[in-house]
Amino acid sequence: MTDYIIAEIAFLHYEKGMSQQEIAKYFKLSKMTISRMLQRAKEQKIVETFINLPFKTVPKLEEAIERKYNIEKAYVIRSTKNQDKELKKFIGSVASFYLTIENLNNRIIGIGLGETISQMIRNLPEIKTTNLHIVQLLGGLADVTDANPFNIVQEFCQKLNATGTYLTSYAVVDNAEMKIKILEKKVSGQSIYDLWEKCDKAIFGIGSIRTGTLLSKSLVPPQIIKELNQLGGIGDILGHCFNDEGKFLHTDLENRLVSIPVDILNNIKERFAIAGGIYKAQAIKGALKTGIITHLLTDEITAAEIIK
Repeated sequence: MTDYIIAEIAFLHYEKGMSQQEIAKYFKLSKMTISRMLQRAKEQKIVETFINLPFKTVPKLEEAIERKYNIEKAYVIRSTKNQDKELKKFIGSVASFYLTIENLNNRIIGIGLGETISQMIRNLPEIKTTNLHIVQLLGGLADVTDANPFNIVQEFCQKLNATGTYLTSYAVVDNAEMKIKILEKKVSGQSIYDLWEKCDKAIFGIGSIRTGTLLSKSLVPPQIIKELNQLGGIGDILGHCFNDEGKFLHTDLENRLVSIPVDILNNIKERFAIAGGIYKAQAIKGALKTGIITHLLTDEITAAEIIK
């Protein structure tokens, strides 16, 4: 078969919508021959597949963030969303896309909290996975919202046919002794630490102390926020607060925080942060400097501010 005939077959199939059976009859060839010709059209790049995604990325900004902060991968998406809720919904939808196209079988994924993470879960289609386990990375909030880790883990498991493990405690407890007791409890015969150490991916948001941490206001009283501001705190990852140099702060909040420890989090192979909005740019910069993040998904305007 000449390239011209292969191209003709490909054109009739992909552009004119003719079935392989119709083309076989037209050219007086077998359907198997037509199938082989269509495969050869792809191999010879006569036919190239292009998927027009419902979002656009900005490669130059992605590369700039990867170089500046030495992370494995940055995803920067173009957005015309002006309202905070619209932007979170959009970023969550894109995060859902990237998660769905992964191989999710035989994995343990740790999940955080926040409205953007909640939007990601909400946009997930129902998928049939095998041996996927979801583990909560941070205790729950006092608020009954979709952004609460309890609700996130439950919906995540339902959407992806996964098993899951709750961290049955509020994110902030009364004292350090209570925190230790909670984290040392056995869940299905093993401690929560064992599950965290087996995670191969962590997905979390980034909080901005200026506009409120990821935690409930009822769990973080004003005096703690005052202390964090005095110490130069600008943001938090799973409740662990840091300054603009990426240094984690040792405060009373940290002593009472029921969350995956920073050293265990840092050992998880892929640590995927999802956050956007210009008001979070400073916090995202600080979070990148902590060295915790290996993958970041954000919007174009925020990304431009991050690399300034």
